[in-house]
Amino acid sequence: MKFFVDVLLALILILFFSIFILLIIAAVRLTSKGPIFYWSDRIGKHNKVFKMPKFRSMLLDTPVVATHLLDSPAFYVALV
Repeated sequence: MKFFVDVLLALILILFFSIFILLIIAAVRLTSKGPIFYWSDRIGKHNKVFKMPKFRSMLLDTPVVATHLLDSPAFYVALV
């Protein structure tokens, strides 16, 4: 019985959060050209690099450096 409750709750949460995900996708698509997702390199278990998808909030021509190292980070943010 617990398994079915867990699956039902997971499906309800997926439907609920999919509304917000679709809104974010629409916002990214309407405010700038390019891909919706940005694939960030991360270090995982045993120092293995993996790609983590993130919603893109920066413009495509943003330099690949930490945001705090940019001269004017607000210039590169797409959703302002």
